Amino acid sequence: MKKFLQFILFSILLTNYTFAYDWLYVQDPRGWGGGQGTIEEAVLSVKPHGIYMEYGLYLTFSARNLYFTSSDTLEVQFHFDLPENAIVFDSWLWIEEEIIRGKIMDQWTASAIYEDIVNRRRDPSILFKRGGSSYELRIFPMAGNSTRKIKISYLVPAQWNASSVRSVLPTNLLQTSYNPVSSLHLVTWLNSNYKNPKILEYPSINFQVKEDTLFGVYHEANITSEFLNNSLNFNAETQINNGIYLSKFQNEDEGYYQMALLPSKALNIASSNKAAILVDYVASKSDVSRNELLTSLKSNILSNFSSKDSFNLIFSNINIFRLAEKWIPADSISVDSIFQNLSEDQISNYSNLPSLLSDGIDFVKNNGNDGSLILVSNSDQVGEYAVANELIEDLLGLMNQVLPIHVINYQNQDYNYYYFGGRSYYGNEYFYLNITRLTSANYFNIFNYSTYQSFSFSDIMTSCFQSLGGFISSFDLHTKLGSGFCYGRYNLDLNSASVYLNKPILQIGKFKGAFPFEIQVSGVYKSEPFTQTFNIEEGEIVAADSLTEEMWAGNYIKFLEGQTQSNDVVNEIVDYSINERVLSIYSAFLCLEPSRGGEVCYDCLDESKATEVTDSLINKNDSLSLSAYPNPFNSQINLNVKLPASFRGENTFRIYDILGQLIKTFEPDLSAGRNEYRFTWNGTSDNGIYVSSGNYFFIVTTPEKVFSKKLLLLK
Repeated sequence: MKKFLQFILFSILLTNYTFAYDWLYVQDPRGWGGGQGTIEEAVLSVKPHGIYMEYGLYLTFSARNLYFTSSDTLEVQFHFDLPENAIVFDSWLWIEEEIIRGKIMDQWTASAIYEDIVNRRRDPSILFKRGGSSYELRIFPMAGNSTRKIKISYLVPAQWNASSVRSVLPTNLLQTSYNPVSSLHLVTWLNSNYKNPKILEYPSINFQVKEDTLFGVYHEANITSEFLNNSLNFNAETQINNGIYLSKFQNEDEGYYQMALLPSKALNIASSNKAAILVDYVASKSDVSRNELLTSLKSNILSNFSSKDSFNLIFSNINIFRLAEKWIPADSISVDSIFQNLSEDQISNYSNLPSLLSDGIDFVKNNGNDGSLILVSNSDQVGEYAVANELIEDLLGLMNQVLPIHVINYQNQDYNYYYFGGRSYYGNEYFYLNITRLTSANYFNIFNYSTYQSFSFSDIMTSCFQSLGGFISSFDLHTKLGSGFCYGRYNLDLNSASVYLNKPILQIGKFKGAFPFEIQVSGVYKSEPFTQTFNIEEGEIVAADSLTEEMWAGNYIKFLEGQTQSNDVVNEIVDYSINERVLSIYSAFLCLEPSRGGEVCYDCLDESKATEVTDSLINKNDSLSLSAYPNPFNSQINLNVKLPASFRGENTFRIYDILGQLIKTFEPDLSAGRNEYRFTWNGTSDNGIYVSSGNYFFIVTTPEKVFSKKLLLLK
């Protein structure tokens, strides 16, 4: 009975948190002082895993500029949104230099433990899923003049096309910081199926290839503050061979598979695209920059159009500006040339929507009358239904045959509401809905106010371009094994039941039996029915890791969360969440100090150190470099020192423990008379005794200065 009452209480709390937004607050939980916190450091690790991307988000919080002191004991409260179908599977907390890995348990138990610890001033963090896409993280205590570091690990479905895979970076979380985040350090590990990482909106951001004995080969980019106010996408090149990607993971009990199927390539159905793209931009109506708009347009034309397709760009202005008077071929050379010569200044900061639409219709009519229009707009001057109806009537009157007018509505700020016909509309929503319906086109909205779901600009742009190839009706897809069966299938596109020719179908499921893997598809495209079977041998299937199991568990839990919440369903969610370490609306990750039952994670690899492991600790005034790798280490560590030529005299090289006791002294070879030294330490003292795991300090003492490097020994 007590658990049931707690369930009712948490259901009420979850309802209140469903529509949360991102914010960071630091306060004294026993006092009145508090304010917006600061993110002092942000590191993001990215790893493609088939149809998902794995993110490891490292954040360091502080109370900078809030006038707290070392005697203040504070709580960090971080409310944030992740993509709707994100799967959170781990949480870490740093207590000094040690990593505490979160324990997952039901929310009621976790909350009781956390509140008890807050009252007793101990060291926990707790991570909740508050419902939908909303999450809450709390950390206690943090001294007023100190910092706390955490990591949140999660999976997000990737956006696939024929030649690349991408996913949105969580820049929205960084915008919660009172003092702007100076940079986001991004590190990524790519296997042989992926190459050429880049930030889609800013290809000029450079990824450096680095190699280390601990972290292997990886790419690193430093995304500075001027880019972080925009929506950003991580992109890597890949290929869907013959239109199908398939990977599998098997444990002793069952197997899991991931599948991406691009209908146009798998079924070998070609479609032709001709699109006049109409750009309407009002600076105050959206957080999408003009650069982001142009970059996303270029990326989608290159990804979704072929050399047989064609396009034109038409911009809103006092006098409507057409890029060309004829259709432009969509081959990569032409597209690169066109966008290289385009500048942001050619996009006005105000709308001229009726004239823009009229000009687009006129262009298509005078160039074969066989293309479609894509309106990319964030304006709202025709929100009133009487104004919208008159404009729709005038536009239809300009056509001698109805031309599809697809709409991408990216207005997400400074909007007006209109109420008529028994419902509310915001901005130009009434006009967009009706012009797309009357012209048999598609409408894509950056924010759905009926479901309170938000989407990235790049996502709705991609969805629109992928829909141009046409809709497959009565579509059916079935998977099985040569001698066995598949079950527990989940399609990852939660926002659409529609199947488009050029939009990949992403699916995860379970299997039992022996290969080959069989995919059967059927449906109707342009009034023609089709059916086809694909057999994929085991040697053609990509080997996946155990994260595939978490992917499936996350989809299963989300399915259960959408059902009527009986006690049986709640218990199933809690049990599955705890067993698979996947966060649900009824569970929480709780990090505890060791004295309260928490455990130090000695095998947790801190990827944020990859941003510094091959960099030297450099004193710019003295040009001294000091590096250590791998760090952390378990058998031996390489220590490299380069002293400036101006340094003269005797130097010492020693290792101390955290109590300041001398552990190891290195005797350099001075016969060469160089200022560069290399040492190797195998974790033994001067007496030849192996020391225990923990933190140590490599101290370089010169006549001018003393330099140090922290080392972490793990056994």
